[in-house]
Amino acid sequence: MTATQADPPGKAKYTEYREILTAAKLIATDTRIEVQGDGYNSLRAALRAYEQEDPDISDTERVNKLVEKVGAFLDRSLDTPSAFGGGKLHKSLHKSLHKSLHKSLHKAFADGGAVQVATGGLAWPTIEVPWRELGLLYKARDRHNWDRLPLEPPPAVDDRMAEIPRLRALQEKLRLPENAWRRRRIEIEAGNDLTAYMLPLGADVTSPGSQTAVMFQTILWLGSLIGLVYKARFNASRPHVLDPALEPYIPVPAYSSYPSNHAFQSYLIAEVFARAVPEHPGLPALFRAAGEVAENREWAGLHVASDTAAGRRLARLCGPLFEEILKDQIRVVRAEWLGEGASR
Repeated sequence: MTATQADPPGKAKYTEYREILTAAKLIATDTRIEVQGDGYNSLRAALRAYEQEDPDISDTERVNKLVEKVGAFLDRSLDTPSAFGGGKLHKSLHKSLHKSLHKSLHKAFADGGAVQVATGGLAWPTIEVPWRELGLLYKARDRHNWDRLPLEPPPAVDDRMAEIPRLRALQEKLRLPENAWRRRRIEIEAGNDLTAYMLPLGADVTSPGSQTAVMFQTILWLGSLIGLVYKARFNASRPHVLDPALEPYIPVPAYSSYPSNHAFQSYLIAEVFARAVPEHPGLPALFRAAGEVAENREWAGLHVASDTAAGRRLARLCGPLFEEILKDQIRVVRAEWLGEGASR
């Protein structure tokens, strides 16, 4: 595009960038954000030409000018009605997603190509020790008997040994090149990353103000404590102890095997969110994601299937307890997805 004599400085480049970005597609996955389209290479070439024409302008200024045009693209892409309730996603989520993508694209255009969003999973907020909720949990112990729930003991050792051949088969499959994605997921999920639970709900990137992520972190905290009570009670051996030939893919935690805490925490997140926002269309996907996280611990050689099943049963048993002690968080989570002041 050629500027006319009457065009103000920069108008031609502005128009060129706008046309290219209008035709481009924003591709977001669990680990990458990328702009694709026929005009992407032209955009890169235009940026290089712009740098050559204006050598005195700093990189930051130059890329900022370009990314301003990306902002308009993001606004059009993100400001869409949500799939539930006819409303829009909460403003804090929208603004945070806009800001995070803006920064990632800024770096991508400056450095060239797609950019990693975070090392491992996406960057979710972390919380301090949830002392208030811990206090509520222990106050509810005698009322809900959460340390004495009717969770059946693990199968006999011979029955658990009968589950080992399946783990051996999974161990062999995990080594195959086509399962590199699963190996990476196992590594990420070992640290209780929230990505697997947030993506099914439509939250690609979040912020410290995301009440859903805060509630999920709280559930992980409290669930871990409850799970350890039952692990100590049953003291079931880990699969690699039953069969020393097994080679767990990641380090094995020091505590015992039954029930699986990852299965318990994952399904507990799904159970509590289903009680908080039963209207959400992503619930089936959230429960599937919980099952995938739980099963990945079997692929990693850390649990047999009966450990996983017990974790899911314990999550169901704890649903009413968590609905009570997290009622304040549940209220703000509903407001986050359904609009301010949403009630049940």
